[in-house]
Amino acid sequence: MLALTSNPVEWVAMARTQSHAPYRVGADGVAEWSPRHADAWIGLLETHKHLTRALDAELESQYGLSLSGLELLARLAAAPDRCLRLSSLAVEAGLSLSRVSRIAVLLEGQGLIERRPCAEDARAVEAHLTAAGLELMRAAQATHFDSVQRMFFDQLRDGELDALADVFGRFSPRAAAQCSAQPAAS
Repeated sequence: MLALTSNPVEWVAMARTQSHAPYRVGADGVAEWSPRHADAWIGLLETHKHLTRALDAELESQYGLSLSGLELLARLAAAPDRCLRLSSLAVEAGLSLSRVSRIAVLLEGQGLIERRPCAEDARAVEAHLTAAGLELMRAAQATHFDSVQRMFFDQLRDGELDALADVFGRFSPRAAAQCSAQPAAS
């Protein structure tokens, strides 16, 4: 549809006149999702927020770990020699290097990892999972998996797991494979 006005707010509103339009822009210039789109998008965001807060609180109270801390320990457990550069951990976890560094300081303070200079590059720092870190990671991971099952998967109806896997698999291909490496045998 061609715009009959040069006002971008009016143009967007005109382009979205169909009943299934994802959003509309009011006269005040404020956009609003359609009810169905709001249920999908805001529902996704709110569900993620609710679940991650609950999972984080549970891990913190039982193990003194954040959800991000558990993820870093699990990635170290799955890495060769249970060791990764902090920069690699940041990339794999989708966190900033400064955030990973702060978490690593906390994990080291708990005796769960050791930070050491990288032998190949003195500017880089490696995180090495300790035996205590591996033991705590295994216990926390078991609790985490049980909680995700209870809080999320058990709430789905028939067919919904397949639908979610199809949708999120399309948006993030191979994401599950990146998180499913089996920890090295001890």
